Amino acid sequence: MGLFDNLVGAFLKLTDPTPHYDGNRCLVEKYAVGGCDLCQQACPHEAVDLSHFRVEIDDTRCSGCGLCVQVCPGLALEYALGPVQEALTKGGGQLKCSRAPGGGQEVFCLGRLTPGLLAEAGSRLGQLTLSRGDCANCKIGGPTVPERLENTIAEARRYYPELEVAVVQESLPGPKVGRRELFAALLEGTKRVAAEVVPDPPPELGLAEERDLPAELRLRKMAAARSQGEVRWPAVAVSDACTLCPVCTNVCPTGAIRREREGEEYVLELEVSACTGCNACVASCPPQALEAVELGRAEALAAEPLELLRGEPEWS
Repeated sequence: MGLFDNLVGAFLKLTDPTPHYDGNRCLVEKYAVGGCDLCQQACPHEAVDLSHFRVEIDDTRCSGCGLCVQVCPGLALEYALGPVQEALTKGGGQLKCSRAPGGGQEVFCLGRLTPGLLAEAGSRLGQLTLSRGDCANCKIGGPTVPERLENTIAEARRYYPELEVAVVQESLPGPKVGRRELFAALLEGTKRVAAEVVPDPPPELGLAEERDLPAELRLRKMAAARSQGEVRWPAVAVSDACTLCPVCTNVCPTGAIRREREGEEYVLELEVSACTGCNACVASCPPQALEAVELGRAEALAAEPLELLRGEPEWS
C-alpha cells in the first residue's frame, strides 16, 4: 500500500465518528466476572450495543463525542491521540471544544480527552485551559460532559499529581483559525494517524523503546516519569490464598498480569505500567486472593515486572 493510500485510509479513520474497537481488551469479550457496560452507560445517544457480548457501535447514532472511550477501563475503545496531543501543544495548553466560542486549537468534544492526554500535556506545558460550550444543550456530548471531564482530570492526577486544569466557558486568547489553517491541521493530524504513533518521549526519560503499550498508557507513563509528586498508579497485590490459576491473566485486558512456569514453580508477575486499574482480575479471582492497591512512580517506571507470587501450586 502506497503513501497516498495510507493517507486516504488515515483521513477516513480520523474523520470517522466511531472509535476503534479492540475486542481483545474488552472486559465483556474477556468474560470478566461482572462484565462491563460503562461505555453503554456513558453514551448519550444509545449508540452502544452489548447484546452480542461485544461492543457494537451504531454509526448512525454515534456523534463522536468520545465519552465511551473516556470511561473504557480496558482501553478497548480508542481514538487517535496524536492529533489531540498536537493541538494541545500548538495551543500552549489551551484547547476548546468545537462548540466553544472564539478561535484557537480545538477538539471535537472535550469528551475525547483522556487521563493520559491531560497528564502528559500538563507535565510539559504547565496549567491547561479547556474551554467548553453549552454542554446542557449540545447534541454532541450532552450535559454529562462537564462531570465526566472532572472525573478524567482527577484520574489524570494519579499519574501527574501536579496537574492544573482550568475549565472555562469563554473565548481563549489567540487568533481565529481560518479554513486554510484548519485544513493544514487536519492534514498533519492525518499524517500522524497514518504513522499510528504518539510523539516520541524525550531520550532522557528512558522510554524510547516503549512500543508494546497502548498509546494511552505510554502517555500516562511519560507523565509519571516527569512528576516530582506522589504518583498513584493502579496495581494489585496477591495474598497467600492464590492458587496460581490462570484466571487473572485470562481476563486482564492489557496483559499486565503474566503467569510463567519456571521448572516446577509458577510465577505471577505484574507489569505495573500496563495496569489500567480495571480490577477485572480482582472481581474474577476464584479464591478472592487479589486486592486493588496503588504503587508509586518507581514501581510504575521499573524496567522489570513486579513479582507478585512464586510457588508450586497443589494442583500441579
